[in-house]
Amino acid sequence: MADPGKRPQTVALSEVSTAVIDRLVGMHMDYYGHHFAFGKVFQQTISKDLLMFSRGLPDPNSRLWLVVSGGDVLGSIAIDGACLGEGRAQLRWFILDQTLRSQGFGLKLLDTAINFCKTNGFREIHLWTFSDLHAARTRYLQQGFRCVEEAHGAQWGREVLEQRYLLEL
Repeated sequence: MADPGKRPQTVALSEVSTAVIDRLVGMHMDYYGHHFAFGKVFQQTISKDLLMFSRGLPDPNSRLWLVVSGGDVLGSIAIDGACLGEGRAQLRWFILDQTLRSQGFGLKLLDTAINFCKTNGFREIHLWTFSDLHAARTRYLQQGFRCVEEAHGAQWGREVLEQRYLLEL
């Protein structure tokens, strides 16, 4: 929970600890488990993907940003510059604690990630989401992303309408 006396800060990480991975998995499970009934498959997928991402760091084309307050992790976003090939990056693990929503932190995280990609010469940013995440979709569209693919799938443990968004830089 955010410390009311301190303004949360965004920090960039080029290395990721087990504690950070555990916290991010927990945040994803708290939100997606509660709101969308995602369970063990989702938890295992997030854990495995974050661990694989962390093992590839430090990498000048990949980064994880956290929103922290008083030592507590309250949000994250990542750019994985290694997974899609030359010139393409994947935006991942974009999440905010409920106490920070509607305060501009999500927009700041997205801006930070997009600017990182521009600075590092990426031509495209891709992300996967699903149709029920209305607030996130609004943010993506505001930033210039467009939905380029939709398909029903269950990669996160239950069937949803998965969507791939693309931002051409």
